[in-house]
Parts: sequence; C-alpha cells; structure tokens
Amino acid sequence: MPIYKDIEVLNELRNKLSSLALSQYEINAYLTLLKSGSLSASELVKKSGIPHSRIYDVARKLSEKGLIEVIEGKPRRFKPVDPDIALRAFIEREKRRLEKTCNDVLKLISIYTLSGRLEDKTTWVVETKLIDIISPLVRKAKYQLLLASNPSLIDELKEEIGWASSRGVNTTIISYGDLKARSYLIERSIELYVRKASSLTIALIDSETGVISDPRINYSILTAEPILVRALMDLFYSSLVSTSTLISRPPILRGKFVSIWSVIHRLRGGERMRIRGIEVKSGREVIIEGVVKDKIIDEGIASIILDTGEGIIKVGGLGAILEDIEGLIFEVVS
Repeated sequence: MPIYKDIEVLNELRNKLSSLALSQYEINAYLTLLKSGSLSASELVKKSGIPHSRIYDVARKLSEKGLIEVIEGKPRRFKPVDPDIALRAFIEREKRRLEKTCNDVLKLISIYTLSGRLEDKTTWVVETKLIDIISPLVRKAKYQLLLASNPSLIDELKEEIGWASSRGVNTTIISYGDLKARSYLIERSIELYVRKASSLTIALIDSETGVISDPRINYSILTAEPILVRALMDLFYSSLVSTSTLISRPPILRGKFVSIWSVIHRLRGGERMRIRGIEVKSGREVIIEGVVKDKIIDEGIASIILDTGEGIIKVGGLGAILEDIEGLIFEVVS
C-alpha cells in the first residue's frame, strides 16, 4: 500500500480542485477553511495569503458553488460545508449545467450552419425545435414571409415577425385558432387569417426556403429545393388560405412579393407593377414594368396581364409555362 507525503496529497488535491474549475484563490481559501474550520475574513486573509481586497469575492464564489456557508455577524465568518455533501451536490449541478450548455451549443451550431446548408439546395430532416429553425429564417426574409402554425409558435415568434414587417417584408400569417399576439400583428400591418382546424406547420421565406412540420412529431423537414418550396407555396394558398377566415390585411397593396397569389386577388386594375422574372421562351432573366390591365384566375392558374407601353405581356407565377413571363418577384410601385 503506497504511503503519500502531506505535500503530495496537497498537490494532488489542488490539481483535482483545479479540474473542477476552482481558481487558485478559491482553492487556497477552501483548503484553509477545511483545515481551520470557521474563520473571519481577516483570519482567512492571514492564513490563506489571499489579498484582503479579494477575500469577499472569493468567499462569494465558494458560497455560490455551495462549498462554504457565510455566517452573518460582526465579524462575518466563513465555514466549510461537509465536503461529502457539498462536492457531490456541486458536481451534480455542474453536470446539469454542462448538459444544458451542450444542448445550447448544439442548437446554436444548427442555427449557425443553417446558411451554409441552404446553399446546398437540398432537403433534410432537422430534429431541432421548430422555433429554433424558423426564427433565424424569419430574420433572413427579404421580400415575403408566409407562416401557418398553431398560436403558441406565432406568439413566440411575434417579435421576429414584427421586426421583419418593419423592414418591409410582406407577411401573411395563418393561425390555427385564436392567438395572444393578434392585436400586435394587426398593428404592424400583417395579413392575418384564422383557421379553425389545425393542419401542418408551414413556413416559407421568400421563394428560397420552406419548412414543414407537425406538432405530433419531433422533427421538421427543411428544404431549399425550388420545386418543393413552390409546392409548399401552392399548398399554403390553395389548401390553407382558401379555408381560413381573413381577420386583417394592410389597406394598401405595396412592396415586393414572391407569390402571385399574394397580390392577384387584391389587384383592381390600373396598378403599376415591376416584375422580375424569367422569359418562358428564351429562359433569360428580365425586368418588366407596366400597368395592370387584367387578371386571370382559372382552375388554379393565376396570370396578370400587363401593359408595358410596348405591348401586352402575360405574367404567371412560379413554374409558369403557358405565360410569357414566369414571375419571381412582384413589386407594386404605385
């Protein structure tokens, strides 16, 4: 059986306490109290060699870790807690803290790497909480945000939604039931619908990113594939908006939109629009501007008839093949 010298034991004890993230001053104070018992601040300074200016801060940190207790009085005294109880409790708290930190770091990594993954133009399953996926995406929106969700998620996201709206992002919200943030959203000129029956959670940011989930599952599907984003956008308008009750919408149609369905029902004719899109025949990107002469809604197909001054052009939405232009961004300029 090995025999340890006092100095060897002390050095090993210092190393172990240091591995528990105690500073050298904290170690000095703690070991002094373990050996001497209850001490006043001046006594602890004298025996530990810790500067008087630091002693109360060191004692506070040891107390917060649960290793000592502070006995109020004149003078104030410091007393070690039974190490078998205090150290085990301290380590359990550290385990919980590190586990939470680990979860927070993993969440932040997921959010941080989201931009890079979106550049891959792919689709994947994400097990992060839904709000942690949608929140950073809302902040990335440039033109339009579409969100259909249960009221609790909308309430949690209201600050981000309000901030996006203040930046000119046209926003449409469908709530599956009444929500607390109703007045907040209306005051910020957000188009708001309420739907009695719950459905899938869908979030669409511009025409770049889509998220779909269900409250009954613990994962979400995140996609940056244009064809899937377009399919979700069609689902949003054809299945959800059409079966929801309009609560409020901005009185004036203005700004930029990525969905033709967002604007076509509100066009009266005579509005001036600037549209960035793809010429169907040539495949080249174009920007056209003109006055709305008419609109066509026929069996799920929406088209805008635009008089550019040089001719009449028929503009469709994403995926248009029958019109002259596949519209990507629709901007009401007057």
